[in-house]
Amino acid sequence: MAKSRLSNAIVVDYMRRIGSHDIEPGTPLPPESALCREYGVGRSVVRDALQALDAKGFVIVRQGSVAVVAPRHRWHVLDKDFLDATNPAEYFPLLQEARELLEPALARIAAARISDHQLTEMVALNTQLAAQHEDPERHAELDIAFHDALARATDNVILVSLHSSITGLGQHTRIAAAAVPGAIDRAVFWHEQIIDALRAGDATGASSAMHLHLTQVREDLRTTQPGHPEDPGEES
Repeated sequence: MAKSRLSNAIVVDYMRRIGSHDIEPGTPLPPESALCREYGVGRSVVRDALQALDAKGFVIVRQGSVAVVAPRHRWHVLDKDFLDATNPAEYFPLLQEARELLEPALARIAAARISDHQLTEMVALNTQLAAQHEDPERHAELDIAFHDALARATDNVILVSLHSSITGLGQHTRIAAAAVPGAIDRAVFWHEQIIDALRAGDATGASSAMHLHLTQVREDLRTTQPGHPEDPGEES
């Protein structure tokens, strides 16, 4: 097996263990020699894995001492490998908080800058979304594309980059929300309100419609969480 694949397997395993709270922040990792024995690899593979975990913010590597699990605020929780290795639902409320800060502002800016071509693109995406009720992953792709088109309409590459950084976790939230009865229809409705405000150049209306849309998304996601009164596993 290639060296990079061996080191990546260690990285993914430790991200899973850290993300599932099996290993708490501040916990020392075993010495390199112990890790070599545990994974059956050479020292260079272990060092590559530790450097990758350090770069992703999950461990702190110091010269001459063992690595330790980093404080939670340093973790790159939007890293795709981390999301694939752990339970992303833990971060759904935090993502919604971030979206509710960012996306109404994007809509406000886009209302003054959006082109006819970009409006047409958003209408087409929302039309496709309205017809998509069978495939949650396709729903997620279309919904992300709609919100990405709005971000691009700000003509601000920094904001586009910020928005793009959260779409990986956003794919997970959208797949979860798509299972809630009526969620897609509600999203399509609020998208229409956003489009209407953008077409009218109404910055306040676009921002308000986005805020209400994200409030609806938050409520839909809440119904997917264990312990919610409507959760199938909850006793009546």
